[in-house]
Amino acid sequence: MSIGFIGAGNLARAIVLGILKKGVFSSQEVSCISGSGKTARALSLEAGIRLSSSRLELLNQSNTVILAFKPQHLDTITEEEGNAAKGSLLISVLAGRNLPSLRSAFPLARNVVRVMPNTPSRIGKGVSAYCFENPPTNDDREIVESMLGALGASYEVNEPQMHIVTAVSGCGPAVFFQFIDFVAQAAETHGLERSLATQLAIETGIGSLELMKQSGQLPSELVDEVVSPNGVTHALLESLKSADWSETIHKGIYKAVNRSEELSRPAG
Repeated sequence: MSIGFIGAGNLARAIVLGILKKGVFSSQEVSCISGSGKTARALSLEAGIRLSSSRLELLNQSNTVILAFKPQHLDTITEEEGNAAKGSLLISVLAGRNLPSLRSAFPLARNVVRVMPNTPSRIGKGVSAYCFENPPTNDDREIVESMLGALGASYEVNEPQMHIVTAVSGCGPAVFFQFIDFVAQAAETHGLERSLATQLAIETGIGSLELMKQSGQLPSELVDEVVSPNGVTHALLESLKSADWSETIHKGIYKAVNRSEELSRPAG
């Protein structure tokens, strides 16, 4: 069994460290290559994995291939490189590159898998969605689910659902980060140190999300538990309601889905 990473940036690093930590693969079974070679050398030294001399060498030596480079670089895959993936399982984390475009670049791969992870994967708290081009063998499903399990939770979806998945879980971390920063900014204007306000907001978020996960209650039910009529929380939520933040979220998701669909269309 061997797995090769074309691309060695932050996401590839998260996957490599995750699968090694969980024992999904041994370091001797993992290799990498990157465009400049700099990130691949760094990852090879950090994780003790093999450094390939070229994409072609990696493709020829790997049973499973992970595409983890910039999406536009898929177009630089040569015919020889594409054919070298004959019989391999191809797993892509390239945003906006759909299954047909991946199959076109690697026509002889035994199956193609598209994955949408998110940045918390680097601490094992990510969530990934994935879809197979063709019904997988039990072995191929185990490879994919074991790899993604090393990063956090994972869910199988249909490819058309990837656009909304991108908006919800792919973009989602940035929405939470931005929300925490806005709360900290507002608290600072009322005399609370920015660092303390940020920490309070972070811990509140972690606790609230864990409560929601463990309780099994609907988010709306948990909201009701916090709100007292004409109380402080009621005043805050009424202000947000008057600003139509529900519609703001709907519009944001709509724009994100549209952009994801645009990116998936062939250039021309």
